[in-house]
Amino acid sequence: MKYLNLGCGTHYHEGSEWTNLDFVSSGPRVIAHNLLQGVPFQSETFDLVYHSHVLEHFSKQDGEKLIEECFRVLKPGGVIRIAIPDLEQIVRNYLRFLEAGMQQPHDENIRCNYEWMMIEMYDQTVRNQSGGNMAAYIYQDQIINEDFVYERIGEEGRALRKGYLSNQMQSSHDNPVSISIVKRINASIRYRLRRFFLKQLQIDERAHQIGKFRLGGEIHQWMYDRYALSNLLIKKGGEKISIRDAFDSYISNWEHYGIDGKNGKVRKPDSLFIEAIKK
Repeated sequence: MKYLNLGCGTHYHEGSEWTNLDFVSSGPRVIAHNLLQGVPFQSETFDLVYHSHVLEHFSKQDGEKLIEECFRVLKPGGVIRIAIPDLEQIVRNYLRFLEAGMQQPHDENIRCNYEWMMIEMYDQTVRNQSGGNMAAYIYQDQIINEDFVYERIGEEGRALRKGYLSNQMQSSHDNPVSISIVKRINASIRYRLRRFFLKQLQIDERAHQIGKFRLGGEIHQWMYDRYALSNLLIKKGGEKISIRDAFDSYISNWEHYGIDGKNGKVRKPDSLFIEAIKK
């Protein structure tokens, strides 16, 4: 069997049956490739094409092209499996806490849950710097609705916060004066060089920074629910659409690979998991 993992990041299986691609290689088992240029394999090569939280980073038009490419490299009868932020789930939670907040306007936990759902809905679409409001929320001193946040973003969110708090503690034990001086000198040099070159090119610095960030791949350009994604998969050559969970699949030993979750813990609980068979 031959399996393909697109936009894998650091979450991939190292088994010989797997081919892993990402925009930037994160290890010797990961091929660096820009998926906007298509999927770099011959037609009808793979038994499974998988990608998790990748499709939403493409425009609607480029996303359709990516799905076409997935079906092109799939063998007839092969499986396409997609994990993506679930727009329906986000909207239902947003409405749930909107209505609860109107009924209980002084409930702090409801307010925090509502704010978090607004961040989930919009932040990664509108942010102009890495992490955006979501990072600010996760890295605040105290998260009142911590359990709900982890319920939404899973072990990845917990690991991010744990790493951040660990780094903060480490920084407090370092020499703050020497570190601060070095950082200021390096930042000053970078700033002056950047200003010089941008001035020569007559480019607005803020516009340059925002444009560079928004073209860097972090933002979400489109969102999907089970209805929209099912229709897209059918349109591009799929059948037998099936809504899954992190451990269930047409691939009989899917749970063994531990890509969507391990030991009963889902890596991205906010996901819609969906599969189709190539006609």
